[in-house]
Amino acid sequence: MTILAIESSCDEFSVAIMIDNKIKANIISSQIKDHSQYGGVIPELASRLHVKNFSIVIKEALLKANISLDKVEQIAYTARPGLIGSLIIGKLVAQTLALYLNVPIMDLNHIEGHIYGASIEEEFIYPVLALVVSGGHTQIIHLKEALSFEILGTTQDDAVGECYDKVARALGLGYPGGPKIDNNAQNGNENFYILPVVKKDDSFDFSFSGLKTASLNLINKLKISNKEINVNDFCASFQKCAIENLMIKFEKAIKIIKPRTITLAGGVSSNKLLRKKIFSIASMYNISRTIVPQLQYCTDNAAMIANLCREYLIKNKK
Repeated sequence: MTILAIESSCDEFSVAIMIDNKIKANIISSQIKDHSQYGGVIPELASRLHVKNFSIVIKEALLKANISLDKVEQIAYTARPGLIGSLIIGKLVAQTLALYLNVPIMDLNHIEGHIYGASIEEEFIYPVLALVVSGGHTQIIHLKEALSFEILGTTQDDAVGECYDKVARALGLGYPGGPKIDNNAQNGNENFYILPVVKKDDSFDFSFSGLKTASLNLINKLKISNKEINVNDFCASFQKCAIENLMIKFEKAIKIIKPRTITLAGGVSSNKLLRKKIFSIASMYNISRTIVPQLQYCTDNAAMIANLCREYLIKNKK
């Protein structure tokens, strides 16, 4: 089976080719340079750039996979959630290809794709507990079996990646904030600044608005007082608190679900401290399988959509 998958939910347009369950190409057209001057993603600009770049990305993916377009047997694309304009471009491209090739088409969920992006190289052993962390989503999802997505907890306000971006902007680090805070934190003292751990209740839900507000207020207070902000120490202190907020709820879910596999999903899953912490928790609770996605599959990419499509095709055959 040859699958051509498209991911266009935000500011990346990606095309992947999967042949006989193996990813042969995963091409990503990134727009970070175009949006960084605005401090975040501009939806209309993202859509326009998708229109400009999609044909180039498709051609490059086919070339990398060393196949012709007429060999494609299945089309898959991200239908939700995401920026509506970006999603529409991906949908139109996918529908056009499916109609031209006269092959089936599958519309898929972006978050589900991120979860199965972690299993491209390593198969899940169920039940699975996934921590989804990105610029737009923070969730704990339980999979009792393949493709059975149960949301146990979600953010009540800001997503963790959004919180990173806003704090990075206040520190003058620019966009995207997550990788920049993570890199600066490696050289900082995580106990230098005191920030709150919030949402200490019995639910699995998250809240990052309190951490964001406390961080921005502290930055502003230091600036008003003409006190120097040690950026590395602030990044380390902020990151320690953000990851602790995630781990408190994830650990609570582990105790109840008792999963055989735990995994990370989403752009923030590339965070060095988070990747370290999840292995630490796995060891603490004797979890047999811990899967973190390869860095190339952490951010938005079409390989994760291709792998999710593969899972649904397997299920449909059964």
